[in-house]
Formats: sequence, structure tokens, C-alpha cells
Amino acid sequence: MVWLNILWITMVTGRLEQRHQATIDLLITIIQAQRATIRQLNGGRDRRLSDTWRRKLAAKAHAVPSDFLQTVAAFTYSPETFLRWYRRLVAQKYAADDSGRRRGRPKTDPETVTLVVRFAGENPGWGLRRVVGELKKVGIRVSKSTVARILSDFGIEPSPKRCRTWRNFLDQQWRSMAAADFFTVEVLQGWGVKRVHVLLILRLATRKVHLAGIVAEPYQTWTAQIARNETDGEHGFLNEGDYLIHDRATVFGEYFRKTLAAGGVTAVPLPPRSPNLNAYMERVIRTVREECLDHFIIFSERHLEVLLREYLNHYHSERPHQGLNNELIVKRRQETTGLIQKQSRLGGLLNHYSRRAA
Repeated sequence: MVWLNILWITMVTGRLEQRHQATIDLLITIIQAQRATIRQLNGGRDRRLSDTWRRKLAAKAHAVPSDFLQTVAAFTYSPETFLRWYRRLVAQKYAADDSGRRRGRPKTDPETVTLVVRFAGENPGWGLRRVVGELKKVGIRVSKSTVARILSDFGIEPSPKRCRTWRNFLDQQWRSMAAADFFTVEVLQGWGVKRVHVLLILRLATRKVHLAGIVAEPYQTWTAQIARNETDGEHGFLNEGDYLIHDRATVFGEYFRKTLAAGGVTAVPLPPRSPNLNAYMERVIRTVREECLDHFIIFSERHLEVLLREYLNHYHSERPHQGLNNELIVKRRQETTGLIQKQSRLGGLLNHYSRRAA
């Protein structure tokens, strides 16, 4: 078949001399395509032409005069086949060009969309122009209409209709909120067991825990003195303007609340039988028990105080907290190179790891 095609080329070139070089190119391409098809057939594969050869033949056939194309087609393929291949070649060309070309206004950058939604969600009082101005400060320029469209796509109302969520409200009040609660611990005394009460105070924003006191049996005069100590301007754990959440235990009575108020702290009693409203404090107490106190036989109130203070030092400066994105409460510079070493507290009960400075 190959030699017949070569003979056909010789006859045509002798008769037409140098009429159409394009015709010769087409015939040579047909021979090459047939050779490739024969190789595929010998390899056990499909003998149909590949798309690559179809594109080559279509391009060559487009340059051949139509009258001679009819003659060539009689020996190879029909003219409609060449035309179909050529139309496909043209369609693929423009489809390829179209894929890299944007139509209309370019899409807003995803980072910009995220920032617009974030700014509007975190600041219910911001209007469209305020969001545009804040984006401009960080080097992003968008129009007011773009911001309006993004907010509409996410179902966010305009500023006058946008209400503050509980998350917004809590974030604004977080820094000034604290919680207090008692829990009991059994301490050995002689041949028996004595129950003592421990009062902890927790700052909700930072998760910092303060040991306010340990007493055998709390009473209102004692809690009032604790309130005085914690509202002291120099050494107190509570600051003026804080809100202290507590349950409705008798020891948190009128005397305790008035003492707090004298120091600028507002006491907020919780509704009856609602421990879930003081969930952060309840979780801290559980953590103290499970990670520290449940592992010791406690012989005295002094022993209990030593254990609690040692654990709180670990809790603040060595233990990552999931509620703080696995950060430390008291942040410190962490080495990123050097040998990793273990440090322990309470006889190896509390371990943490850090890199030794080079």
C-alpha cells in the first residue's frame, strides 16, 4: 500500500509539474499517517487514525484545490471527512483561545470576599463605605457596589438591619468577665478524712485561673474578705469594671456582692440549678481534679495548697490550651532549634517539652 501511494505521488507530480505544492504535502502526510496506522495494527492496537494525524491531514487538505481533493479522496478519505476534521480543528483552536480569555468583569479575589464577610460580621455597625475604607487600608481596592454584592451573596443584611450576634456581644464583654466557684477536696486528718473547700476564679478571655482561698467551711465574712483581697487595686485578681459570675450559694450573699461593688466589680448570680451557665469554670475544676488532685493522697490544707499552686504554674506557662488554639496562657519565647528536653513537675506527673537553647 505504501508503494502504491509513492507511485501515485510520482504520477501526479509528473502531470501537474509544480502546480500545487500543497497537494504533494497532503499526499506525503497521508502516507505518513498510513505508516503510523500499520505500526499500530502490528502492535495489536486500533487502526483508526489518531486525533493528531487527523489535525495534520485537515490542515493539509484545506490548502489543496477542491477539484483535486475529490481525486485524492477517491483513494483515501471522502471530502466530507477532511472538512469535518478541519471544522473540528478550527473549533478546538477557538475553544483553546477562549479558555484563557476572561469575559466581562473579572471575578473578585477569594481573599477579598473572605475579608468583606469577616469585616461585616465582626463589625455590625459598619456600612458599605466603612468596609471599603478598611479594605483600602490593607491595600485592597474594591467598589461599594462590589461590597454590597458580596454581602448579598452571603445573606448579610446592610448595616442598619444587621443585628449583633451573641458572639459579637460576648467578644465585646469577654475581657471584663470572670467566674468563681467552690469545689471540695478530702484531706487526711489524723485517722479520718476532712473535707475542705477551694475557691477558684477564672478569667474567661485569657483562661487564667487564680487560687482565691482554701477554707474548711466557707462563711459570708470569709468570702467578703476574699472579695476585698481580689478587688485590691495593686494585688487583686479582679479589676474595676469586671463582672463576676457565681452560683447562688449562701456564701455569695449580700455582704459578698456589696464588697465587690465597693471595689467596682459587679456580681452576677446565675439562675438556680444552671451549672451549664458557668461551664468554663466547671471544666477548669474537672481538669484540676483529673490532671492533679486525683493522683495524690493529700495530708493537709498546706499540702493541698502546694499541689494547686504547682499545678497552676504548669497550667499557665507550660500546658497548651485547645480553647486558645493550642497556645500557652502565659506566652514565652519558644526555641525552634536545639535538643528537645523533658521537664517535669510533681514527681513526673506533669511533663512538658521544649528545646534547649543553643
